[in-house]
Amino acid sequence: MRVRRLINSRGLPKTGQTVVYQAGDDGTYQAGWWRGDTIAANRVRFKVWTIGANSFIIDKATGLMWPKNFSGDGGNGAVTDAWIAGITWALGLTFGGFTDWRIPNLFELFSIVNLSLSNPCVPAIFENVVSGGYWCSTTTPGDADTKFKVSLANSAVTGTAAFLDNQLIVVRNKG
Repeated sequence: MRVRRLINSRGLPKTGQTVVYQAGDDGTYQAGWWRGDTIAANRVRFKVWTIGANSFIIDKATGLMWPKNFSGDGGNGAVTDAWIAGITWALGLTFGGFTDWRIPNLFELFSIVNLSLSNPCVPAIFENVVSGGYWCSTTTPGDADTKFKVSLANSAVTGTAAFLDNQLIVVRNKG
């Protein structure tokens, strides 16, 4: 009897890899949040939601809400900022009628990365994505001086002890 191996990763987003480079790699299984769902309409991961003049992206895999325009109000108008200033800005932001915005953690920000894309490496539903690094709220364990950023040009994750200016984007739990 032959049993097909099922990778159960409901709730985790797909990486976007569809090419099989080595049997057993991610292209083989393409595991992700809608694996095995037979209703095609349920496989649409990102949904646009508009409130007044503001558009947002609801991620059905994670339940997170993102600004649609990365260079708009939810992206600090594409102005770069230092890590501490960025955290403070996000916590004080009122956008789309919501006041519970925050800088995403490393896993949250990386969850929208599609590894089959580059420059930007996020789906085209997100607008005006800048190629530079975007701050995460995550710091290195045992080293509060090292902050993480994700390049949305090439999906590189970097830890840096410098509080240099990087791009900002906010997220909130939809609930």
